[in-house]
Amino acid sequence: MSKHLFLYDNLLDSATLTASSAATGFPANNLKNPFRTKYWKTAGATAGTATLVINHGSAKVVNAIALTGYPDWAAAPGTLKMEYGDDGVTYAEHDDLTWVAPTTPGGNKGTIIAKVTAQNHQYNRLSVVNAPGDWQLGRLFVGSYFEPARDYGRGYEEEVVDPSLISQTIGGQDHADEKERYRIIRVGGVILTQAQWVLYQAMVNAVGVRKELFVAFDYTNDAAERTLYGKFSKLPAIARPSLFEYNFEFTEAR
Repeated sequence: MSKHLFLYDNLLDSATLTASSAATGFPANNLKNPFRTKYWKTAGATAGTATLVINHGSAKVVNAIALTGYPDWAAAPGTLKMEYGDDGVTYAEHDDLTWVAPTTPGGNKGTIIAKVTAQNHQYNRLSVVNAPGDWQLGRLFVGSYFEPARDYGRGYEEEVVDPSLISQTIGGQDHADEKERYRIIRVGGVILTQAQWVLYQAMVNAVGVRKELFVAFDYTNDAAERTLYGKFSKLPAIARPSLFEYNFEFTEAR
């Protein structure tokens, strides 16, 4: 049995972002860009500390958080926490966010995903304490998650695509595409209830094939979750609607 966790309705996209600092060309608003290559980078951070204030304009419920670095993190990016408050000054509650390196090749690529106790506040603040130097972030999610009540994974298949293979031009010169490797996941499953089936279809309608989202495969609330940020390669299929069966293909963002 596997548990799929989908994070797709990102409150960050409609919020006002205020960063403690930002390097030229790498503002905090880059985090609203679906491409993680458009990242936020701090400038002159003291001992690697950085904050990002997220103002929703009014109280919003947050019970899921995800973030992914760019380039992929090779080591834990320091101490991270998401804080919550109502006036943009005092943050009385927080959740710690932890990332660990994958234990197997092709595992988690610099991504954190977590379900948290629901918070309902106008302000969220991401606080980072890292090694001395500046810090960068590719994409951040704050909002709610969709997790089917129970689903059985079927036919899980993972393909690693390596576009950096050497090829030869017409003139005979060798060259390499410098884009990094990425993964394509193909999986199917069965959702337990009619209500959850309706929610699954609502997610598919909202996301389609153009909107990026975070997906955790076999979610267990472990720091080393197998989490990908990307989008559906093609519109997810409804295999057998009478039995709530589905399947989809997911392509990891680069």
